[in-house]
Amino acid sequence: MSKLYSRLPRYIQSSQVAKNEKQPPVSETTRKFVPNFVMGSIETTTKDPSKIFATKVKDKVLLLDNPLKSSNEKKKRMLLKKKYKVMSAKEKKQTKIYEVPKECHKYELFLPLHELWLQYIEELYGKSNPIVFAQKLLRADFHGAILTVSKSKCASYVGVTGIVIQETENMFKLITKGDSLKCIPKGHSIFTFQLRDHMYILYGDQFRYRSASRVTKKFKNKPSIDL
Repeated sequence: MSKLYSRLPRYIQSSQVAKNEKQPPVSETTRKFVPNFVMGSIETTTKDPSKIFATKVKDKVLLLDNPLKSSNEKKKRMLLKKKYKVMSAKEKKQTKIYEVPKECHKYELFLPLHELWLQYIEELYGKSNPIVFAQKLLRADFHGAILTVSKSKCASYVGVTGIVIQETENMFKLITKGDSLKCIPKGHSIFTFQLRDHMYILYGDQFRYRSASRVTKKFKNKPSIDL
């Protein structure tokens, strides 16, 4: 701090310690120029420029290392914002960004993802009991989980089992052992999966949120209607 004060003229120092330190010599021209320059820069609409200088500038520490950014830098920032523009829902649908190619509809390709999910869910389970773990499941990620449709209003969905490769707000996309992609709506469906010695039930109607939204959402107790 003493080095900083040693570089500043006496009339912009505010610390009593700095005032007592030996200061480098300042020319008489500098002493006369700075106050006149500052007061001349103050708008003439003010009542008393000399008073403003005395209260706002004199014996104050001024930071002069934050220059205004040039217009070129502002233009560069604007170009970067335009360059990384977020795609709209219509653009995502047109580019088919979330569609899984047919050549990737193979159960074996997603077995490593399932192994990773098992490690993740075991760490999430930890030393908690099944009741506490059930609360954690509300915010868990199910990409890689093997889910089974136990009940559904659409009879053709009942019994479908597969690895979750994609989850949307209203749907689970499963790859079955027959290398078939099944899009199961969460609404009016009940899913189950087994972990250790317990079978867990997911009521699709109460799970109709994006996986990212569930992390911060506060869930309330709701009655579950059996299908």
